[in-house]
Amino acid sequence: MNKEDEKLIAEYMCWQEDEPLIWHCPELNKIINFDLNDAGLCVKEMQKCEDWIEFYEFTIDKHSEDWLEWAEFTAWFYNEDNFFESTTKWLKEKKNG
Repeated sequence: MNKEDEKLIAEYMCWQEDEPLIWHCPELNKIINFDLNDAGLCVKEMQKCEDWIEFYEFTIDKHSEDWLEWAEFTAWFYNEDNFFESTTKWLKEKKNG
């Protein structure tokens, strides 16, 4: 994930940039590492904003190859790199309409 991608997710989450590339969640007083704990925070925010189903459907549509069965998709999806990459693509598409 590049700086632009991190910034896009941080803006959606209302995380603050304390120093270049060091993001802070003021609500939890937590430094953001863009790991699976932070992915959980994103899911919570998506649910609060009622964006979760839209995001999940977007991700399934973008990765709906025949070999992806449910268990394989779930394992793929909950890899932090795949989650944040999908989140970035979804936010870009959402932003650009």
